[in-house]
Amino acid sequence: MTSHTAILSDFLLRAEIKRQVERYVEAIAASSEPAYHISHDHAGDPLYHPTSLAISVVELKQMHDFIMGLDDEVEGEALRAFQDACRCVGLEFSPLVGMVCLNESEDGYLSQEETLNWFVKSVRAYFHAPQKRAFGA
Repeated sequence: MTSHTAILSDFLLRAEIKRQVERYVEAIAASSEPAYHISHDHAGDPLYHPTSLAISVVELKQMHDFIMGLDDEVEGEALRAFQDACRCVGLEFSPLVGMVCLNESEDGYLSQEETLNWFVKSVRAYFHAPQKRAFGA
């Protein structure tokens, strides 16, 4: 593979991931559902029921790594909402347990399903939220 081919391939991959982020944020904004509905079995253990907003950890990690690798000033409302939600929730990806984040009181970790629910909620809060503007802008 030539260097030009590698550059073009990387550019196309980044463009596809950008489109994935935008489509996912738009799907979140168009829905009021969480990523998972949570119920409990007879023993009180949680049961997670995926909705159309549930995505794989691999896909979310790819989008997360892409968006967090961009400069602080990303272009586009959907990309900014995704980046802000990643920071708000504090998404982390561990090779041992997958996607994790601390709960709101920061004394324990949420399950992957609860993490994705909080992330979806955060995306909604940041999407269409007024953006801070520089003085005089």
